[in-house]
Amino acid sequence: MSTPSTTFRVFYPDTNTVTALNLFDATGAALTPQTLVDGADDPVGFKSKVVTFAAASEPLLATPTFSNPAAPVSLYLTRDDAGTFKKVLDETVFDAANPGRPTASATSAQEWRLYEVLSNVGGVKTYGVMAPSEPVAIVKALGKDPITGEPRLGNDILVRWTGLVADRAEIEADIEDIVDPQGYLPFATTNVTTYAESSVGLSLLQVNSQIVPQNGLTHLVKFRVRYNIDGDISAWAETSNVMVSYAMPSPNAPASFNATLLRDRMDDIPDVIKIEWTKDGTVPGDGIEVYAYDFLDKKHTVYSSNGIETEARIENVSRFIVQDEPPAVQRPYRFSIVSTNISGKSAETAAPAPLNITSKVKPVTPLTPDEVAGTAREVDYATLKAEVFADVVTALGALPTEGSAIVSATVDKIILKIKDVVMKGGSVDLLDFGVMAAKWTNERLARNPSTGEPIVVPPYRNLGFSPSIGFKTGTKNGAILTDAQAKAL
Repeated sequence: MSTPSTTFRVFYPDTNTVTALNLFDATGAALTPQTLVDGADDPVGFKSKVVTFAAASEPLLATPTFSNPAAPVSLYLTRDDAGTFKKVLDETVFDAANPGRPTASATSAQEWRLYEVLSNVGGVKTYGVMAPSEPVAIVKALGKDPITGEPRLGNDILVRWTGLVADRAEIEADIEDIVDPQGYLPFATTNVTTYAESSVGLSLLQVNSQIVPQNGLTHLVKFRVRYNIDGDISAWAETSNVMVSYAMPSPNAPASFNATLLRDRMDDIPDVIKIEWTKDGTVPGDGIEVYAYDFLDKKHTVYSSNGIETEARIENVSRFIVQDEPPAVQRPYRFSIVSTNISGKSAETAAPAPLNITSKVKPVTPLTPDEVAGTAREVDYATLKAEVFADVVTALGALPTEGSAIVSATVDKIILKIKDVVMKGGSVDLLDFGVMAAKWTNERLARNPSTGEPIVVPPYRNLGFSPSIGFKTGTKNGAILTDAQAKAL
């Protein structure tokens, strides 16, 4: 727009006729002309309307009414500068042979807000469209189908920026040169913000098509956005690089699959299974995975390959079921296969019948010499107290009726007293037995196993036991020794 004036002229191609004009200033306010008449001496191929105002005005936008609304034409709003017609947006002289960009028309409630003063020299203003600010590309997978639960191919790609009137924006994307040697390419978009939302500075467009190849690979993409108001464009505003992947469709399942038991497990000699498959002839995928289902129906991956082979041998499938006790029992295993590619897997193709494979048995721990001799015993607390009472009776003879309770309570009190002393940081030295004592660990630096973050482990009290020389030597020699006897040895 230029300096205020009372006289303007609107030129337009003569393939249509303007019957009325609504004019607006740079703030979006309506302007009412004093007169609106047909112009004279129009350039070849053009008609015009002469607009006059009672006072100097600065019209910026114009909404025409055409005699043939189905064939609208471009408008060129100019200022009459001493007989020279200058376009109000950029102050360039109107040339009918090369008219350049048309004047924007106020077709939306906020379109006028996209214009800003680019220069103001000597009171002459030149207007242009402002560029979007701080654009950001948001890329996320489409997720799973809410009904079938199957993954949906593609991405939801949104471009957000600080700016107004999202439906006047254009989006282009530049994919890495390996895919897109042409640089930026335009893409159709859908406006997902209302005028109320964009009026506070937030605009959001959704890209309507996938812009990277459907090959499951990750591509580096940069987007850019600009405003276009009937050919009056802003500068481009670029996003940072984003990573975009478009998953491949899942391959077809193998056409056939068979599993044969070549050798059953025999003690420590593992089983051997032969598997054979035929790939789908149309969409075979890049590889295969083979699964075994044990008799508890737990699934195990037992083989995978990205090669060209169509058969393989698998060992030791029965390792997944280990019996606690012999004899070994045969268990049924079901086998299946899927085709794979970089993005997903096919449905499973099952082998015709399960295979009965002998389970592995836990190895038996050999007996110690004490267990062979029958001297090794496992004594619980109640048995210990009963045997102590019997030994007391043997040593002292008959006890009163409450003797059993007294011995039992005495053993309990001894144990509790040891715990009491040690829990408070002390130690108990039992002659010919050993020392039970509290031991403090120092503060130390460690790492959280979940996050890897460094953490400080505070000092804490722990329990230590040091057997006496008599207890240690007697256990080694298979005898009950006092400390003095052990030292003599």
